[in-house]
Amino acid sequence: MFLVFTNVDTQSVVSCRFIDAYYKIAVKSLSGSSASDPRRSQRKGAADNSEEVSPIDDCRDVWLAEMRYRVAVAFVSAFWEKASAELSRLFTLLKETECQRRFRLRELLISMLQRKERLFLGLPSVLTPVLQDLINRPMDSATIEDDVQTSIRIRAQSMKKAELEAKKAKEPGPGLTGVNAENGKFELTSPLTSELLCKASVVERKVAGVMSGWKTALAVVTADSFLHLFECPSSHKVRCGSAPEVAFHALMPPIEVPTQDTIKGNTQKTTKGWGDIAPSMSIVLPNSYISYADHNKNSVFEITEMYFTHGASKVFGKTSVRKVQLRTFTRDETIDWIAILKAQK
Repeated sequence: MFLVFTNVDTQSVVSCRFIDAYYKIAVKSLSGSSASDPRRSQRKGAADNSEEVSPIDDCRDVWLAEMRYRVAVAFVSAFWEKASAELSRLFTLLKETECQRRFRLRELLISMLQRKERLFLGLPSVLTPVLQDLINRPMDSATIEDDVQTSIRIRAQSMKKAELEAKKAKEPGPGLTGVNAENGKFELTSPLTSELLCKASVVERKVAGVMSGWKTALAVVTADSFLHLFECPSSHKVRCGSAPEVAFHALMPPIEVPTQDTIKGNTQKTTKGWGDIAPSMSIVLPNSYISYADHNKNSVFEITEMYFTHGASKVFGKTSVRKVQLRTFTRDETIDWIAILKAQK
């Protein structure tokens, strides 16, 4: 039971970490949204050729941080829904065990006192009130369950009070300041419905290299002029042209709720957190140009990105180049993708 609560608390901490990152990058992006900010003013789509590309540094994408926060919160909600059934079963087992323990303890105490009474028949009977109290004590299931549940509730309240006292020293974040709590339950929808998302589709991608092949990927274009490519697991039947919701669901790791058997056998699996989902490749569109030969039914186009090198790689130059080819389901979809990638933001 404590392992279930620990997993939920851990994911809650992860959710807080991602909302903090999302809040910071959103504030930083909004503070630089004026026309005087050179980074924001140069946020444009991909170019037609390399001569038009002037690479910029310090690029930010708010949607990526928002996506990680949304899926982290969704994981906590889904995990708690599955864990509730296991917690209910453990709670019922706890009550049944406590009832059996009390029944057995009562029998042992009665037997012990009866034996003591036989040994001290020559003495004044001081055990009769105790024996009578044990016999008359209510032992129906409803009374015992209420008593056990009250004890558990008192213990839970003391633990919660201790946690609140420990958190008082920490500086609280903005949270839901200014929000009317009577509006109801707050639930986040899929990141694919975000207003920061321009387009999402399942395509095939291939990076430069002799041994590289076509792989299925979820391509996402954001309002901050980023192209993110999430590689889809080969175990799922996701192909080029599949719905983006199906591909995004395939990226979600399974929810493993600890049970009594897994806890006893120490076989609980460590799964990847939903908030740790990251694209396999992210391309800054203002630093890129697109090559496409429009003939017949060609649905393949190439994106070349100029990116800034960091660390020891600066020895070989300030910037470097990487290429990736994308293939859509039809030529018309390719034309639409190129238009969106070149669109001015």
